[in-house]
Amino acid sequence: MLRPRKKLARKEIKEDALVTTIFKVQRLYSTYRKQIEIGLIAVLAVVVLGGLMLRSKKSAERQASARLGLTEPAYFSGEYQRVIPELTSIQEKYPGTPSAGEAVFYLGNAQFAVGNLDQAEACFRRYAEDYGQNRAFKASSLAGMAAVQEARKQYEKAAVLYEKAGRNYQDLFSAPSYLMNAGRCYAAANDIAKGKQLYQILLDKYPDSNAAQEARALIESL
Repeated sequence: MLRPRKKLARKEIKEDALVTTIFKVQRLYSTYRKQIEIGLIAVLAVVVLGGLMLRSKKSAERQASARLGLTEPAYFSGEYQRVIPELTSIQEKYPGTPSAGEAVFYLGNAQFAVGNLDQAEACFRRYAEDYGQNRAFKASSLAGMAAVQEARKQYEKAAVLYEKAGRNYQDLFSAPSYLMNAGRCYAAANDIAKGKQLYQILLDKYPDSNAAQEARALIESL
């Protein structure tokens, strides 16, 4: 005669399932032990490497920031020939850091100020394409490239870049002056209609700006 089977309690069922799962995991680990250990080592290596890279980047930024801080007084005093070698060194030695980006931007202004148009254009373009975290610097880099084209008497190219800076960064304090420069360069390129259009946008959007007063006089002269 068969004895009635004891009904398992819920706790016993859970414990039995847990034991079964542990056995399955142990069996899988035994089967794929080598692959699992290689994978764990790879993950650990990525974590360690990432930590070292982050630490290295922070150290690079501290060094770049310190050197840039020592250079800025001479830069803002207009000693451009003096600061060009140091700014060049900073942006070359600490690429990718925020301070290196600022050095690139300052270097563009310094090169433009001493008449090195090709070098200035390269710096402004590099900041706009590789850095650009600072919106004001990004807009000013576009305006810097425009100023280079204007100095070359490539007025239409200059106008397009000035307009891009003014339209893409309308919230910046410098936006009205960019639009005014765009209008002036379009007029210099004999695109009078486009020049008037930019002046009118400036007058409509920034009627109380200093640039608007100049735009009113220029639009009447066209």
